[in-house]
Amino acid sequence: MKKKGRKPIEVERIKGKSNRQRIWEEICKTPDAFTGYKISRKSGVHDTTVRSYIQGLLKAGYVKIVDWPDAFSDQTLCLAKYTGIEAPTVTKSGSEHVVGLRNEAMWRSLRIMGRATARGLAESCSINFQVSLWTARTYLRHLAKAGYVELISTGNGDRSAYYQLLPLKYTGPRPPAIKRGGVVYDANLGKVVYPVD
Repeated sequence: MKKKGRKPIEVERIKGKSNRQRIWEEICKTPDAFTGYKISRKSGVHDTTVRSYIQGLLKAGYVKIVDWPDAFSDQTLCLAKYTGIEAPTVTKSGSEHVVGLRNEAMWRSLRIMGRATARGLAESCSINFQVSLWTARTYLRHLAKAGYVELISTGNGDRSAYYQLLPLKYTGPRPPAIKRGGVVYDANLGKVVYPVD
């Protein structure tokens, strides 16, 4: 029996938008009153995915229940906390999904710094999130494979490797995502950039 799970990011996204982003945009269009059923139909996202994401938003305080009938699809909800056009990255339990936030912090820091070592990148991001040296090193290596950064100085012994962000490779504010198998997906472009077919 084939295992069910999340689809690869390039398959899941429609026009460069994730399911969560499409759900969030529909919620923001009707912030005063909406149902999970209507959000599912308008966003084109499966009911169970909408239910799971809305449960996370409820627990995190982004939405609240206005009318509470028995069936989830009939519950009327409203937007309680608007944080901008980017969909909140919450888990079903309502906690922040920090992987995306760490990548965003590293991508932003790299844009500001221009060039950095893995240690320098991890330290600059650790103000808001704990980013390990291993995480920063892995992220930089994948960005180098995808052509976003260039290795300008190799590390050996006491010296760390230096990477430089290539100016023409800054595609926008959304960080390139590293997926299973080393696949690099750029949400700004809405496509897989490494490996290239």
